[in-house]
Amino acid sequence: MSDSRPPRPPSPRTRPLPQRVLHSKLLRGAAVGLAAFALTLLLWLAGAFRGLEAKSWDARLRVFADPSRANPDIVLLAVDQTSLDVYEDQQGLPWPWPRQIYSAVLDFLSAAPAKAVFFDIFMTESSAYGVEDDDHLAEAVSRAGNVFFPIFLSREERAAADASDPASASDASALFEILAPSALSPGRPIPPRAVHTLRSVTLPVDVLAASARGLANVQFEPDPDAIYRRLPLVFRFGPLTLPSLPLALADFITAAAPEAPAAAPLDLARVPFDPSGRMILRFHGPIGTFKTYSIAAVINSQAEREEGLAPQLDPSLFAGKTVIIGTTAPGLFDLRPTPFGGVYPGVEILATALDNLLDGEYIRPAPAPLTVASLLLLALLAGLGTTYLKRIAHLAALLLALLALPAAASALALSAGVWLEFAAPLFAVLSSFIAASLLNYGVEGRQRRFIKSAFRFYLSPDVIERVLSDPGMLRLGGERREITAFFSDVAGFTSISEGLSPEDLVALLNAYLSAMTDIILGSGGTLDKYEGDAIIAFWNAPLDQPDHALRACRAALACQRRLDELRDEFRRRWGHELRMRIGLNSGPAVVGNMGSERRFDYTAMGDTMNLASRLEGVCKQYGIHNLVSEETHARVRGEILAREVDLIRVVGKKQPVRIFELVGPRSEVPAASAGRVSRFEEALAAYRARRFDEALAAFEELAGPSAPPDPGAAEPASAPRDPAAAVYAGRCRRFAASPPPPDWDGVFEITKK
Repeated sequence: MSDSRPPRPPSPRTRPLPQRVLHSKLLRGAAVGLAAFALTLLLWLAGAFRGLEAKSWDARLRVFADPSRANPDIVLLAVDQTSLDVYEDQQGLPWPWPRQIYSAVLDFLSAAPAKAVFFDIFMTESSAYGVEDDDHLAEAVSRAGNVFFPIFLSREERAAADASDPASASDASALFEILAPSALSPGRPIPPRAVHTLRSVTLPVDVLAASARGLANVQFEPDPDAIYRRLPLVFRFGPLTLPSLPLALADFITAAAPEAPAAAPLDLARVPFDPSGRMILRFHGPIGTFKTYSIAAVINSQAEREEGLAPQLDPSLFAGKTVIIGTTAPGLFDLRPTPFGGVYPGVEILATALDNLLDGEYIRPAPAPLTVASLLLLALLAGLGTTYLKRIAHLAALLLALLALPAAASALALSAGVWLEFAAPLFAVLSSFIAASLLNYGVEGRQRRFIKSAFRFYLSPDVIERVLSDPGMLRLGGERREITAFFSDVAGFTSISEGLSPEDLVALLNAYLSAMTDIILGSGGTLDKYEGDAIIAFWNAPLDQPDHALRACRAALACQRRLDELRDEFRRRWGHELRMRIGLNSGPAVVGNMGSERRFDYTAMGDTMNLASRLEGVCKQYGIHNLVSEETHARVRGEILAREVDLIRVVGKKQPVRIFELVGPRSEVPAASAGRVSRFEEALAAYRARRFDEALAAFEELAGPSAPPDPGAAEPASAPRDPAAAVYAGRCRRFAASPPPPDWDGVFEITKK
């Protein structure tokens, strides 16, 4: 018996799509892919991906680092912190050392013998230990015959001896005569874009320059994000073509090789230069990739050899090696950010470049047509695939596969020595995927939940928006900026905290910090951190504030006024008065995201911050509540009245610092207060002129009859109290009884922090 029922139509899950539907999907997917490709191409040509691309390149270098590939014939001698400590603590030799110390190093290396030696230490001025010290080193350099010294070429400053200036033609001639032996051969084939024209040069002292095997440039600039990834090799200075240090050493070593033709230099035609004419550095690993010895060990070994003892290091360790001598101690400031971190010795960057030249392990930028083709392919694959697929699992698999393609391709390219773009192809995938998904959501409502779920699981819209608008926000590192630093502390806080319960202490501290922080933030300051009762802040970062010093001074005065207003309330509620000390200093600092890659804070670091901290501590030496440096005072003197307090030398600084006490805005300071400032300055002038009796009388009048009680006590009603004047009165009495030596310069040494 036959079934007379009509056949069932195919289920929606198995029914083939009509041809017109397939055609519309093809057109829609291709249109999305082409649009994403066009957008990505425009952004790529505009340089929008450079920052993110550089960071992805850094990540690739770290992931695929292989320190074993570093050339074992390149070794480093490090002037490290241990060496500095040994010679300062045991022999009383602060940095910079006598140059005859380096003579011992060269004699030790000559015993190996080393193949070549380079001093990555500038010796642009005669030795502080006398001309004989320079001559001693020059003799050792001449004996070795393989020593190179650095020069500093720059485009920023006009040369002291410029051949285009007739008035200095003779100086230019002498300068070029010194540099000529180190210049590259005029007939040497060099790609034009690899030559960088510079206008000024800094040389080592004449006797060292004359004795050296060669002079080479070590000045080079980082990428726009302040990371060192590239290095120029050739420089034009006047009529001369001069090498960078890695090229000079590579030429010397290549020409000295037994299998090389006579005086055959490195073939620059084989070096791949990027569009800026620089060589991309192929780092093999982090700090310590190249064998490094402490220079103290080498000096000690030479001394032991001269005494007939077995040396700590055998000279044979350096036989046939190229030795680069440089500084790695943090205080010597030759630490630079690289793909392997923010603190990387400059001497290791030079070693990396030399390694690349000698071993031919170059990094070549991928051809532009290859990048464009990859953008088109990935954008089309993402657009078409996302348009056709419906299930979340399928979309997720497609996205992961398309994200993996540029990652795998860029990793394989790195192994072949090619920098293949990663950020732009990644954006092409994401933009095409997102656009196609959104279009599907609008056109095919039944797939909205799938797309929404896929986006929520795999992509964060907030993160995508931030990366596209500012890739630099994901950068770990800092930038150099001029700032004004603020350090404050509560006087006698330790004793206050001992007299309060933990709950009351927290309440008091929160009330104080809240009031002060509101003022700092209200003035445009950036709060760095709290350290107990201390407040650390700065101005002019991250936003530009040309008047940052004035903002900081006004904030400091406002904080003191607000604390005066709160003092009675604090005494009533917690039984204690609070008085704060503030230190301000203006100058350069490194500001940015500091920390680890998983957690970091926006902070400022540098000597500017350190001095502000020192000034806050110095306040109690004079019984006053705020001190600013001369640099800060110079920026605000037209708006803020301040009096000079002293000329001091703080712990850890060699140069004296002139310090000032803020009085108030000039338009608001009463005439009586301004008069006291003038009398104090007159007394200070008499003190520095050694008229101590005259100064004593003036300071005693300013100090008042109640001087000098504890600086935290209330001021007497009978006379304005001036603790700083009381301090000077005491000094005048001592000097009147026992005058200072004839060479006394008026500088007061601060012996504690």
